[in-house]
Amino acid sequence: MSYLDIIKVLVPYECAEHTYTFLRAAGKKKVEGVALWAGRKEGNEFVVQYSVIPKQTSYKLEDGLMYSVDGEELYRLNGWLHENKLTFIAQIHSHPGAAYHSETDDAYPIVTKEGSLSIVVPDYATRPMDKADWAIYRLQPGKGWSHLSVEEVEGLLYIEEEQ
Repeated sequence: MSYLDIIKVLVPYECAEHTYTFLRAAGKKKVEGVALWAGRKEGNEFVVQYSVIPKQTSYKLEDGLMYSVDGEELYRLNGWLHENKLTFIAQIHSHPGAAYHSETDDAYPIVTKEGSLSIVVPDYATRPMDKADWAIYRLQPGKGWSHLSVEEVEGLLYIEEEQ
């Protein structure tokens, strides 16, 4: 199963806010963080039901920052997904400055289904939550991670309004 036929990703506000709260907390420590959105495919739509914060380690290196999620945690998450009949559609992580997909982001994604999303949030998620600030990429067959235009994002990713 791929996500190439997904034309709409629906994200509850609570899931997006949970993700942002975690990314901001990591940013206060001057490190990157990562969250994952899990849910179910319903026809050509994907409905996010959970914002998952995996057990992770953050690193401050000479040439930048990075996070890692070890194999044991990935195995645990895969078991949880299977038990609950869920899949991951997106990984969301923060950068200290500009939002872009680094070589490390390209080479070591957590989500690997074609059509999945990788979202990079700038400035440690310190700004108000606004997908227009994000760099959003979609995994394309034979092309890797392709940057989505503002128009493509507007037509694909829907975050509910705050209640």
